[in-house]
This record gives sequence, structure tokens and C-alpha cells, in this order.
Amino acid sequence: MAQKERIPQLDIFRAIAIFAVIAIHATSRTLAETLGTSMFPPFLFINKFSQFAVPSFIFLSGFVLFYNYIDRPLGGKVLAKFYSRRLIYIIVPYLVFTVLYFGLKMTAGHTWGLPLQELGGKFFKYLWTGTAYTHLYYIIIIIQFYLLFPLILWCLQKVRHLAAWAPVIGLALQWGFVLLNKYMVNHGYWKLSKGSLAITYFSYFLLGAAIAIYYSSLKKWLVPSREGWRSGKGTSWVVLWLLWAAAGAYHVLLWYSNYTKKTIINSLWYEGFSNLHALLSCLVLFQLSFLLYGAGRSLLTRLLLSAGACSFGIYLLHPLLLFMYRKLPFHGGSLAYTAAIAGGWLVALLGSWLVVALAFRYVKPAWMVFGSAPQKPAAAPAPKATV
Repeated sequence: MAQKERIPQLDIFRAIAIFAVIAIHATSRTLAETLGTSMFPPFLFINKFSQFAVPSFIFLSGFVLFYNYIDRPLGGKVLAKFYSRRLIYIIVPYLVFTVLYFGLKMTAGHTWGLPLQELGGKFFKYLWTGTAYTHLYYIIIIIQFYLLFPLILWCLQKVRHLAAWAPVIGLALQWGFVLLNKYMVNHGYWKLSKGSLAITYFSYFLLGAAIAIYYSSLKKWLVPSREGWRSGKGTSWVVLWLLWAAAGAYHVLLWYSNYTKKTIINSLWYEGFSNLHALLSCLVLFQLSFLLYGAGRSLLTRLLLSAGACSFGIYLLHPLLLFMYRKLPFHGGSLAYTAAIAGGWLVALLGSWLVVALAFRYVKPAWMVFGSAPQKPAAAPAPKATV
């Protein structure tokens, strides 16, 4: 089996996505605090336009998994290695941070005095559902995709041309669930936890799978270049980016109307434009990653590659730093408030980035807390088997 080309640009993709994740969390309180003021529209835009972040990570997970495994025989040894790595680098850090955020939540709520049985029940509920803190649901979703991955991989290996329809199948499954959840729940038949189920993100995961499987054919269109622009592909790139901006802007506008005018809009419109914007974001971020990578030598490129390589640890740690930052007293008008929100984003990003990077450099068991260590850059551009 031929070795796959390594794609270092994916770390830049991860960096952009983690910047958006922290932007969402840093502005989470601003919508209620600034409603009715001139600061509300820009904060609303940042918060809602950045909602592509988690779907983009799901897309990238699908891309990486299928890029690496689509041509490998699905034997017992392959599966054993696959799941052992996920146990070590995903589930162990998840357990560590569930304990950490459980302790934080109990301390902040002054609830350590609850009976031991009740505390244990809360902990295992948080552990099972990914609700020890607001961001940990993502790990539960990823674990579900890991469990489903061998079955999906087997299907696409057996019927290879089915990969071309994978994004459509993903959309159908996802929207079938959305409609079922909306109308069946409203009629009281059952209650489904929509946000923590993998099916809510199937369109992104299977889009990543399809692009990975056809990457060699799609690369000329996906990766912007002067040659591609001269050959006429530039028009499609411009259309893609304009559609992406328009979908994101309209999604924000729907929320603006809801917040300021209390406009009642069918929730499927929010769902639809959020889904469209996130799907287009996956493609736009992919292109942007290659544009920013360049020759891979600039300071900006090196910083983005570092942030992307540390993105899983940053994702796990940054809410803790943001929580601590928000305990600091801030006073002043709109300018000071804006500076405080921007400061929260910077502290959460740079602080967690620094901690993760230093841990990987100087602490051998850092993987137990922050997952897989960043790969060292290769001395020569020789192809590698991993993405």
C-alpha cells in the first residue's frame, strides 16, 4: 500500500477552528449583557458567525480517519490499534478533565456537602453525557463517531462509489433526525438529547469522508493556486466564499431579528442556515489553510501550525482559564467592556496554548492530560503515512 501524502495544512485548519471555539465561549455572556446597546450587533456577529467551529472539527475528524484508513484492510489488528490509540489519547484526557471540571462545578456551586451517593450520581451522569462543563459534549460526539467508524469504513470499502453520495446520505440522516426530533418531541413521544448525538453532525463527518476518499481528484479544485485561477477554477472559489459569507450573515441576521424584535421564526430556518454555513465553512477553511501555509516558513505559519497541533489540549483547558479570568473585577464603559472580552479570548487562547506546548515539551506523561503530542516537523518533505 502506497504511503499517503502528509498534509501539514490541516494543523492550520485546526488552529482557525480553535480560535472560533474560544471566540464563541469568550462572547457567550455578551449577548445577554449588551442587548439593546450598540455593542450587541458586533458581539452577536462574532458569536453566531463562529458557530462553524465544532462542525469543522467533526469534518476534519472524518477527513483524517478516512484519508488514513480507506485503503487499509479492516482486520482485527488494525481495529485494535485504532481503538487503543483513541483510548489513550482521547478517553484518558477526557476522564482527567471531567474530574477537574466536576470539582470546579461543585466548588463554584458550594455543593460538596451533598450526600456521597448523590455526588457519585452527578459525577457519572456528567461523565456519561459530557456535561461536566459546557464544551465536553464534543468528546462524547467524537467517541460515538469512533464507534461508528469501522461500520461506515467497511461500507465504503465494499461499495467505493457510495463515497460520492456520502455527503447526501449524511444530510438525509441528519435532517431526518432533526425533523423527527422537532415534531416527535413536540408531540411528547420521547425526548432526545439533540446536541450530544453524533447523528446531529453526520453531514460534516461524511463530507470529510468523501473529500478524503477523492482527495487526489479533488485537490486541484480544493487547493487554491495561480494555475487553478488561470484555468477558470477561480470563479467557483469566489462563488464558494460569497455563498459562505452570505449564509453566515443571514444566519446572524435571523438571530438578530429574534433577539431585538422577538420575531418568531420556525427553528428549521436557524438549523438550515447554520448547517449550510458550517458545511461551506469546512470547504472555506480547507482552502484558507492552504493559502496561509504558503511555503511553511513564515512566523505566522509556524504559530498557526503550533496552535493547531496543540488544539485538542487548548480545547480541553481554555474554559478553566476563561472561568478564572472572569473572576477579575472590571470597570468602565463600552470600550473597557470590549477590551475585557477581547482579553478573555486572548488569555484563554494564549494561556492554554502556552501550558499545553510547555507540557508536551517538558512533561513526558502530558498525553494523559492533553492527548497526542504534536508531531515534530520533518527535516525533508518526505511523505508520511499519517495526516
